[in-house]
Amino acid sequence: MSAQDRIEETDVIVIGSGAAGLAAALSARHAGADVVILERSEKLGGTTAMSGGVPWIPCNHHMHEVGSSDSREAALTYLRRQSLGRMDDDMIETYVDQGSDVIKFIEAQTDIRFRALKWPDYHPELPGGTYGRSLSAGLFPGEKLGALRPRLRGSLTFPIPVSSNDLEDGVDIFDPAIIGERLEKGLVGVGNALVAGLAASLVEKGVHVLFGMRAQGLIMQDGAAAGVTGSQNGEPFQMRARRGVIIASGGFEWNAGLVKDLLRGPHEGAASPSDNEGDGLLMAAEAGAALANTDEAWWMPIMKIPGEEYEGNPAIRFAVTELTKPGSIMVNRMGQRFVNEACNYNDLGRSFFQFDPQTFEYPNREAWIIFHHAYLDKYPVLTRYPGDPVPSWMVQAATLRELADQIGVDADGLERTVQQFNETAREGADPQFHRGESQYDRYHGDWALKGPFQTVGPLDQPPFYACRVYPGVLGTKGGPKISVRAEVQNLRGGHIPGLYAAGNAAAGITGMAYPGAGGTIGPALVFGHIAGREAAVRTNRR
Repeated sequence: MSAQDRIEETDVIVIGSGAAGLAAALSARHAGADVVILERSEKLGGTTAMSGGVPWIPCNHHMHEVGSSDSREAALTYLRRQSLGRMDDDMIETYVDQGSDVIKFIEAQTDIRFRALKWPDYHPELPGGTYGRSLSAGLFPGEKLGALRPRLRGSLTFPIPVSSNDLEDGVDIFDPAIIGERLEKGLVGVGNALVAGLAASLVEKGVHVLFGMRAQGLIMQDGAAAGVTGSQNGEPFQMRARRGVIIASGGFEWNAGLVKDLLRGPHEGAASPSDNEGDGLLMAAEAGAALANTDEAWWMPIMKIPGEEYEGNPAIRFAVTELTKPGSIMVNRMGQRFVNEACNYNDLGRSFFQFDPQTFEYPNREAWIIFHHAYLDKYPVLTRYPGDPVPSWMVQAATLRELADQIGVDADGLERTVQQFNETAREGADPQFHRGESQYDRYHGDWALKGPFQTVGPLDQPPFYACRVYPGVLGTKGGPKISVRAEVQNLRGGHIPGLYAAGNAAAGITGMAYPGAGGTIGPALVFGHIAGREAAVRTNRR
């Protein structure tokens, strides 16, 4: 019998091992509770391990290190400006008021040392917008995970040990000597670094992480959550919780039925583990939880390389820097641009939802990134780097008209679009969509250039190339509604005793907004921490 078979009862059960679950476990353990983490897959880290690992924390104590500053008023002004009636003031106030203390707590309880980035907020020109709210965990020694090191989930987007610090430090991450040295030292980066830092501390503190444990139901007693039921390798199990159950099992983006019933707009791929099928949402709903924000996701334009897989599913790759470097545009099948390609990926993702009432369709659903030869000579495109042969998944043609014919795009429209774009792009201007005017637009551009030229440049050097871009998500952001204490709310406005939620498994506190880099991990850490703290001190009422 394995150790996980023998654990029939504990103080706090945490479902999921991403940022929210690990933060919850760390907080609950610090408060004196015995904690067990149930992870459905055989890998550690959830969506966080596949991400950039950056939390967005207003008023954090590292901002001064990059010459920035913040205030409670500025942060709340910025968030409220993006609310559009979808944010709860009490929730965002709690987030702003407790965020910096949660980061200090993590630094005190783990070997993680965060660093502020100069990364601008996603809407830095809005009132209260600034930079420095996004934090990086840097690189982390993977061996500190001990026996859990082989369990750390790999990332398709970040397969080598890199850090969000590297760009700002001028580190050449394409230098084999630099990456080789990091690999030799066993360092991990981005989301892996955040997960490894949290998990290593939890192991030291005696928290059990059990794999292959799919939680699918709640044990309810006198109206309170008293444990979970589920399956382990096809066999049923149940585990009792003396104090509380915390749902941190990720979103529902891989559940086709829930996506069809709840999510708005087209969605053709998710950059997250395929285990994110909404188990937490379903468990909470069965217990009478109120659901909120279920029509929203962390939207992301994505690209695919035919035949490439991640854990048995078609691999999904982010489309970010490909769209922001000068010499590229994105068009729909009419050959028309429809968005500022360099704006933040969440809001760019919404542009795929534009609906044409005359044709009754989404005209931007089929989109292509178009770039010219000078771009290909200078910048990477997915796995193809300058100097490499042109891959088979990249469409190539001597003229724009020939390219349009190959990809099924209106040739007259494409030629007209490129001509109009080039006329102003040579001057670093984009009067149609204002690309390059925001500080954020330029952050992912070419830092060797100046001003709007970092992201705006003509397409005038044939041959021309195209790659398909799809509407996708990083994860969904709807689920059980929670209180400022991370308690799951019921349909009558009260809460379900002993049940808590955080991360993408809970209703997103920022509504439709993505305030800045780490806008998903920031609330996950903060409300995960709150959930753990509250569950640990809850009196056993059985």
